[in-house]
Amino acid sequence: MGDTTRLKYAAYAKSSLEGIIANLEKWQRTFDPSWFLLARIAVPVIDQQLAEENPSETGVVSTVMQLRRAHHITRDDTVASSSIFLPASYEIKDRELIPLSTASTGSNSGRGLVIDYIPAREQVDIDLTTKDVRNLARILSNVDPEPFGLFPCQGAVQCRDPSTQKITGFEIIFSIPQNIRPRSLRSLLSTSPTSYPLNERVKLAVTLARSTVFLHSSCIVHKNISPENIIILQQPTDTLGKMSLVGFERFRLAEARTYMAGDNAWEKNIYRHPKRQGLHPEEEYTMQHDIYSVGVCLLEIGLWTSFVCYSEDPKSITSSPELPIQQHIGARDQQRAAASIKDILGREALTRLPAVMGQIYSDVVVSCLTCLDKNNQRFGDEREFEDDDGILVGVRYIEKILFELEKIVV
Repeated sequence: MGDTTRLKYAAYAKSSLEGIIANLEKWQRTFDPSWFLLARIAVPVIDQQLAEENPSETGVVSTVMQLRRAHHITRDDTVASSSIFLPASYEIKDRELIPLSTASTGSNSGRGLVIDYIPAREQVDIDLTTKDVRNLARILSNVDPEPFGLFPCQGAVQCRDPSTQKITGFEIIFSIPQNIRPRSLRSLLSTSPTSYPLNERVKLAVTLARSTVFLHSSCIVHKNISPENIIILQQPTDTLGKMSLVGFERFRLAEARTYMAGDNAWEKNIYRHPKRQGLHPEEEYTMQHDIYSVGVCLLEIGLWTSFVCYSEDPKSITSSPELPIQQHIGARDQQRAAASIKDILGREALTRLPAVMGQIYSDVVVSCLTCLDKNNQRFGDEREFEDDDGILVGVRYIEKILFELEKIVV
C-alpha cells in the first residue's frame, strides 16, 4: 500500500470503519505516521479491533493503543489511574538553564533531566490548568515518543509558593542520558559558524515534522514552536543528535477552550501566523498555526541562520541582517507589518532555499508558510479539512509536508 493510498485511507476511515479493520493487518507491518491519526477517532470499534491484534508484533499497534487509552483517561475523570504528578519528595538537583531556551536541565537519582516550566495564568482557573497539565503529561508518558522528536516524559511537578502553598506553575519532567549536554536549536544556529551537513539538517527537519504529527495525533496544539523550544542532544562528534520539542507553556488540548491572548514580542511573532499575532489575535489557534511555525523553523534550518540575534544584554534582541524585516519591527500598523514579514519569509524560501536544500525542501517550507492562504494550491482550502476529529488536516499535513521531506535523498 503506497503512501498516498494510506493517507487517503486514513481520511476514509471516518466513514468506513470496516475498511480499517480489513487493512489493520497490512498496516501494522509498516511504519506510517498516518496510522497514529487513528488515536483521534472516538469510535469504540477501533479499540475492539486493536485489542484483537498482537501488539508485540509491532510498536505501531502498541503505540496507538496506548494513545487511545491515554485519551480515554483524559476524557473521563472517573477512570481510575495512577497519578502522573510526581511526589513532593521528588528532588531535582543541579538545575541549570539551557542557553537561549526557557527549559532547564537537572538530575534525579543519576538520571539526566530536561525540565519544561508551565506558568499558572491568572486568567485561567488553576483547577482547569492542573487538569490540562495532568492530561498533557499522561499523553506524553503513555507512549515511547522518541521517533517523533520528544524526550521520554517522567511525569509532572506542581510548583508552589513556599509561604502560601499556592500553585504558581508546573514542570514537565523529561529524561535524557546523563552525560550529554542539551543545547537549544537557537544556540546552535547562533554560534555554529558553518552549517551542518545536508543529511543531518534534513534529518532534523523530518524529526521536527514528525513531532508535529505526534502532537496532533495526541490532540495537542503546541502554540509555541520556535528554535528556543527545540532541544538537541548534540553528540561528542559535533554532529546533530536527537531533538525534542519543549516549551509547552502555551499548549492547548484540542478539545479545550483557546484563550484569545497574545503579546507583542516580535521575536515570537515571526513564528506566528499574522492572524495569531499581537495582544488580541484574530483567530483561534489550530494545527495549521503550528504548521506555519514549523515552516519558519524549517527555513532557518535550511539556511542555517538565526533570524533572532541575542547579545549579552537580554533586553537587546535584534533581527538577523540576512532577513530584511527590521523596518517592520515596531511599525505602527502591526497587521500590515506581520503580512509583510510573512511575504519576506516566503520569498526567502523561494529564492534562497533551492540552491542549498533543493526544490523539494523549498516547496515544503512554502507549503507550511502558506497553509492558511485561500489560494494555496499545495495545502488546499482550510474549509475542506474541517472535521470533528481533526483527521483530514492531519492527513494533508503528512502528505504535503512529512512525506515530501522524507523523499529527500542525500
